Amino acid sequence: MIRKIFQWVGSLLLGGFFLILLLSLISYLKPEEKWGEALPLPTSSPTPSPWENITLDQIRFGEPKVVLTHTLGFQIVRWISNSEVLILRDTIPGGRGNAIEVFNIETRGVKRLAEGRIWGKPVWSQQAKAIAYLLYDESRKVTSLVWQELDGQPITLLEGAVQPIVLSPGGKGAMACSKATKDLMGKVLPLPGRDIRISFALYAPPAPPALGCGWKYDTAVSPDGKWQVVYNCEHFLLMDTKSGVIKELDLGTERPGGKGLPRWAMDAQWSPDGKRLAVIATVGLLPNPVRFLILVNPWTNELKEIPFAADEVSWAPNSRFLLTREVVGTVPPGFELPATRLIDVDTLEQREIGLFSERLLGGDISWSPDGALLAFLCRQFEQGRLGHVAICLSSVEVER
Repeated sequence: MIRKIFQWVGSLLLGGFFLILLLSLISYLKPEEKWGEALPLPTSSPTPSPWENITLDQIRFGEPKVVLTHTLGFQIVRWISNSEVLILRDTIPGGRGNAIEVFNIETRGVKRLAEGRIWGKPVWSQQAKAIAYLLYDESRKVTSLVWQELDGQPITLLEGAVQPIVLSPGGKGAMACSKATKDLMGKVLPLPGRDIRISFALYAPPAPPALGCGWKYDTAVSPDGKWQVVYNCEHFLLMDTKSGVIKELDLGTERPGGKGLPRWAMDAQWSPDGKRLAVIATVGLLPNPVRFLILVNPWTNELKEIPFAADEVSWAPNSRFLLTREVVGTVPPGFELPATRLIDVDTLEQREIGLFSERLLGGDISWSPDGALLAFLCRQFEQGRLGHVAICLSSVEVER
């Protein structure tokens, strides 16, 4: 009996020993917890955008304020952040010299990136925070494709270049049409760079003296930088520079059923969500007053007619509202009188916006990425005289 009791007590002691050993091993293998990591705090859901599920009547525009003036001309290229606007400034009368600058709306500071005879508008790469532009060297009679980061030095990517300018894959570098080969040529950066070339002979601009209207190409880059449209009076092309694929899109004709002259794009703006393009189109040769406002699905080539006149457009952040400008008359002695309206492109509802008046003329409207501001060119008109060219800002609020 005593022997059985000792056996039972021994079994308990042996079992306890192995239990302690097992607990010690588990404690050793368990990762050490750091302070604050044992119970992670629940993450809050993203703050809803103020532009979701709103109507046209909820948008309020502030009084325009002059923020930058110049005795010669300006062009607003685009916003590159919520506080910076890329502009093209005339430096010599007659368009014989200009400069590319970044204007900071908070500090009112201006940073000059390039100066000379710059051909057309620069193309912005959001991915590289850089510009690509064509610069003409008068002494050598050569136009070059130049790449420049905001805080970097200019890099020549191609000599003997003409439009269009397109970004290289990933937005790291650029290409332009080579006068010698008729192909798109350039580099993928960083330096020393990798040469890149895309066949473009079918769409290359004509050589002098048979220039016509096909020499001038413009470029619109999708928000994610993966797609680009390049267009002139003859072609409207969707490009994927990574694969080298070029697809020509059809903008229709001036009358339904393929009747009348073919339409061509004067301006194209990607929606912020990258799903469609707002296109200002015309027919025939310029100057003429004919304008069409079209929404283009670049993947299906589906067209949606917007039945309002417009010669400029700018998207709201919700990719649903368009701010348009049109000329509705003149003020003596013949200056254009512009009017603006806000259009819901899904429902075709519209609302007149009194951005301009007989005392304030202007255009080149551009909406900031966050939707909080409009930037546009403006000139005060008083007693039959126009004031200096200026850049104006107007605040935008969404009422709830």
